[in-house]
Amino acid sequence: MKKKTRSRSTTRRSPGKKNKKLQAEGFRMPATISLLVVLLFSVGLFYLWFCSHTEALARQISVEEDQLAELRRTVAGEEVRWNGLVGPRNLRAALKAHRLDMNWPQPEQVVHIRDMALWESNAGELNVVTRVDHHSGAY
Repeated sequence: MKKKTRSRSTTRRSPGKKNKKLQAEGFRMPATISLLVVLLFSVGLFYLWFCSHTEALARQISVEEDQLAELRRTVAGEEVRWNGLVGPRNLRAALKAHRLDMNWPQPEQVVHIRDMALWESNAGELNVVTRVDHHSGAY
């Protein structure tokens, strides 16, 4: 004879009913919506960072443009001052003040170097320089 096994009393639920034990408590959000929310939040944070970084670069550019304008004004002023110092009138006055007897060189005293690197490599030998004849008109 067969031994009768006791079966648990399991009640079968109907196919349309949900198991309340498996059901989560509270609000349930689909994964796609939560991923979309995280993505939108990330894009918003990136946009804010990008805007602040762009504004910081714009401020830095404007500061550096102001510095460049100031440096250009300084260079222009120094060029005017230098041109005033090396002008013929001021050179003559400086030579007179220092009691130096100097004149401008004569055309035959001017030496033109055709190739500076070649001249330096030959230790300044005169075979690579020419004297320009003031009658030929070649300067």
